[in-house]
Amino acid sequence: MKPVDTSFCLAHLLVCVNQRHKSALPSCASGDAEAIYQKLRGWIEAHGMLSRIWITRTECLGWCHVDGGTVAIYPQNIWVRAMTLDDCDALIEEHLQPLLSHGRPRKP
Repeated sequence: MKPVDTSFCLAHLLVCVNQRHKSALPSCASGDAEAIYQKLRGWIEAHGMLSRIWITRTECLGWCHVDGGTVAIYPQNIWVRAMTLDDCDALIEEHLQPLLSHGRPRKP
């Protein structure tokens, strides 16, 4: 086992893209989960921050059955549920845009 240096990571977004099969319960994939992931990742990439703002597709984060799309942001401990594609701009403005002031990674 080897620890990972995460000191350069400003945030890690976990985007639920869970798809329940053979269940009456809703899941994030029933909505715009993949499109939400792609839009957030696209914004991060466009700003050259993929090495500083991580984004990961996940399975169920526990809220699909209640409100649909779920995104968690760490280490800020921000959880957003009932997320739609239309909500991405507000999430970016409120939680990701401020991280740009920390600068882009230096190139070796």
